[in-house]
Amino acid sequence: MQPRTGDHTMRLTHHQPTPTETHRLRHWIANWIGANWLWHARILSATETSATQARRSGPCVPIHLLKPAFPSLAEDAEARGIEFDIEIDSHGVREDRVRGVPHMGQGLFGAPQAEMRITNLSASSPLRNPENTGALAIFVFRPGPGPDSPKCRIWICRNPAETDVAGDLIGPVEPGFPVPWGPG
Repeated sequence: MQPRTGDHTMRLTHHQPTPTETHRLRHWIANWIGANWLWHARILSATETSATQARRSGPCVPIHLLKPAFPSLAEDAEARGIEFDIEIDSHGVREDRVRGVPHMGQGLFGAPQAEMRITNLSASSPLRNPENTGALAIFVFRPGPGPDSPKCRIWICRNPAETDVAGDLIGPVEPGFPVPWGPG
């Protein structure tokens, strides 16, 4: 039985993603999953994407996840921040010298959690685009010291098909409950 709206019949269909739609993401995952990079997946919030016009927008990443990628964080408990380059591969965008700023966020069940908020993003950055509020974003950080660039690669899922592919790999990611994983 089909639901009816006015004089038009609506058809409920489930969209099956084609390999072409998800090829780039599958290739990206295959390229970085075995590279011993540290992974962090989260649903981008309205505050993070500038949808709320927050004074300091940008995604947050737990500091404990970043310490292997940025040894200065392990050495300095009062770190003032870090600068690094990112590549947003899903959108073909490179951002040089973004800044990780210490931020006290809320972890599970409201407990305080030390985080780094990624700031100094360009106004046109996909990470600041309000249309990406609610999108699954995957961050991968290269561990260890060194000037190699970029230090962080990012994929922002652009459609439900990409979110499904990522979900098959990492499991469900719920708003407010980021998923970290990586070597070790």
